[in-house]
Amino acid sequence: MSPSNKRKVFYTIYFALLLLPVVAMLLSGKLTGNFVREFALLIGFLGMALAGIQLIFIGKIRWLADALDLDKVYSNHHKISLVAVFLIVAHFLLVSLLAPVRFGFLNVFSAPWMFAAGSLGLFGLVLIGITSAYRKNLKIDYRVWLLIHDLLTIVILVFGMTHLFKVDYYMADPFVRAVWYLEIAVWVVAFLYIRVIKPIQVGRKPYKVVSVLEEAPQTYGLNLVPDGHAGVPFRAGQIAWISTGPSPFTLSRNPFSYSGSSEAPNGAIRFSIKVAGDFTATIPNLKPGDRVYVDGPYGTYNLDDPALQKGVVLIAGGIGVAPVMSIMNTLTDRNDNRPVYVFYGDLNEDTALYPQEFEHCKSVINLKFFQVLEKPHDPNYPFKGYITKDLMLANLPENYKELHYFICGPAPMLRALEKHFAAMEIPESQIHLENYTMA
Repeated sequence: MSPSNKRKVFYTIYFALLLLPVVAMLLSGKLTGNFVREFALLIGFLGMALAGIQLIFIGKIRWLADALDLDKVYSNHHKISLVAVFLIVAHFLLVSLLAPVRFGFLNVFSAPWMFAAGSLGLFGLVLIGITSAYRKNLKIDYRVWLLIHDLLTIVILVFGMTHLFKVDYYMADPFVRAVWYLEIAVWVVAFLYIRVIKPIQVGRKPYKVVSVLEEAPQTYGLNLVPDGHAGVPFRAGQIAWISTGPSPFTLSRNPFSYSGSSEAPNGAIRFSIKVAGDFTATIPNLKPGDRVYVDGPYGTYNLDDPALQKGVVLIAGGIGVAPVMSIMNTLTDRNDNRPVYVFYGDLNEDTALYPQEFEHCKSVINLKFFQVLEKPHDPNYPFKGYITKDLMLANLPENYKELHYFICGPAPMLRALEKHFAAMEIPESQIHLENYTMA
């Protein structure tokens, strides 16, 4: 099935799961005519359905790997989760305004169980929103956050559904109950698939470490080969989730871009990883022969896409050069002759990555390379500062609007480049953005 058809199927299922409970409520014949009450219950149904869908980690469903933009999946996940929190809080406030005594139901120790369960589910939803949105501000270890996220997921599902079924007004209608049984079944199956079935599948195709090379201060190239299998094919520009240890059932799973060629022999793969705390700090300690689990590939970027054939512009900041190197090495291994323009920004000569690989690529393919250093040691360095609109316009061909742009870097860089692209009148359809701080 083509990516566009997959997206159509996905959105059909998504909106069906979102709207079915509301449709069932409206068809139940139990509407009382009290608009505020019915609206409060309707947004409660909608909020719970939306929260349930958000508990499904869509970004790790392989069937959708080539159909959904991962950056948008992550960004929308956070935004839609906040909408679910808002709807459920609004549901509680409206119901409490109709019967002020229900404000007391927030006290789960004294409230009737049907309402105490709803309050516990509400607390879980609010906590999962706060810990997700402010994880870094609260200095929560990524692995600890994953555990908290999973536990709060269970709290929301169990107590939220307990509240719905215990109140038993609309739920007394057979069709309404059937719809919610279906919703619960989808959530549970999806949760089990991501947390149980996926690790089993990944565990069947482990990789082992060949080497861990320090490419620059605190930045390492992790080189892996398949352990007992032929390897898992990937496309340049895609990502995978990595975990280490004796089992794929671990909290230490993190997303990284492939940085090696998709044409590498014997299924070999490489990731370029910058130490930034949590899991990344363990990478330098890996030894040859250690086992690594790779859940991937994911991502929609495809060098064979017709839209990319007139030429590509690759823009990277810092460790965002990892997927750019994968694209460069793949094009080089294929002896691809399309025009390629690379704008790579880093701090200085010491932190810049893969100078020898760039030189090799320049000798094989039609590549123009511009390395921009924020604070170069050489006072006469030609490209100093940041990647700007003027720099791109001065070095891109006249048909620059027809080229395809791949960008990976920190969020501030992406925001600046988006403004440059708008001023350059580059169509959004020709731009692929990746924020390496998305996780």
